[in-house]
Amino acid sequence: MTAATNALGRELQLVHAAQWLYAINAEPFVPGAGDPYARLVRGFEIGENGTDGTDDAGGTLASIAERGPVWRSRLDTWVVTGPAALRELSAGAEPVVSAAVPQAEAWLPDPARQRTTEIARDLARRGGTRAVGRQAGSLREQAGQAAARLGPGPVDLVADFAEPLTAAGYAVVLDVPEERRAAFAADLAAAAPAVDALLCPQTLDTTRRMAAGVRGLRELFAGRAHAEADLVLTVAGARAAADLLGDALRRLLDRPREWALLRSDPAHADRLVEEVLHQRPPWRACPLVVLAQAEVAGTRIEAGDSVTAVSTPAAGAPAPLPVAACATLLPAARALAGQALVALAARFPLLRPDGEPVHMRRAPLTRRLVRLPARLGEEETR
Repeated sequence: MTAATNALGRELQLVHAAQWLYAINAEPFVPGAGDPYARLVRGFEIGENGTDGTDDAGGTLASIAERGPVWRSRLDTWVVTGPAALRELSAGAEPVVSAAVPQAEAWLPDPARQRTTEIARDLARRGGTRAVGRQAGSLREQAGQAAARLGPGPVDLVADFAEPLTAAGYAVVLDVPEERRAAFAADLAAAAPAVDALLCPQTLDTTRRMAAGVRGLRELFAGRAHAEADLVLTVAGARAAADLLGDALRRLLDRPREWALLRSDPAHADRLVEEVLHQRPPWRACPLVVLAQAEVAGTRIEAGDSVTAVSTPAAGAPAPLPVAACATLLPAARALAGQALVALAARFPLLRPDGEPVHMRRAPLTRRLVRLPARLGEEETR
């Protein structure tokens, strides 16, 4: 292990230790159990209704909202929440996405590049509504093939369906040659924690695998006219697609009537995807750096300050990030999730839970599912 790797490991440990320290210890002059933002970003309170952690909506996020629309965390980051404050931030501070945690292999464009229109234009060309519309037939075919590979009985809807379909679908969207698709899928899997790693340090082994995956993807896209956009669309867009599909399937597990409606009315898939996007956006927090001084909710934020935009229950906004260019990450995610739901419902009349869902730790942004046990079947006869 090199000195640089050792140094990175120490940095990651120190950042995560600070998150735990401030999350647990009460703050001076502030009653309560510590810094709720630190509790959020350490990535160990990810469950819903007591599953795999505390109830987000009634706990950590509510505590963040109670502090007000703008406040400074003990982690030296401004926390901005609520629709009005988020609009002010977006309008006045020129916020761009920026890692708050040391990175072994950066995949985001640097802040100066993000403020140009070029990267937004490239993202739209590669993953915008028109680009995805041209691939609709291919995405439908991939979804059908993924559903056809499953048989009646127990299945993990994440490992056996959502993740492999996402890799296949994004290989189509990004024009990955057939002979490179296996390597693309492997690199995409290795890079899976990259979005959460912007705010929450991963283990050193995970960080090293993630860096290797990002390097592999960068090499695949090298020489392309839109290589930078392709990398962002792959790392962040594919993660959003897999998580969106997983969340939609989890919702359907306990709603047999809605599954039946999906079978009789395939257009219901798009409505369902939009509902999931609104209720559970792909990212509930976004690390930013501001490029211009701004006043948000009466608080001055200086150029160069770190900010995290947090979507709290009161905000209820479906937009995943307060950065306009990032809206282009969603069309492909929407399309793939919708096609997947239609294909799976057409093949299997019955869908029911077969165990507890499992969320990944250290995933405070995505809260991504890593296991979704289910049982697929035919119509029951008596």
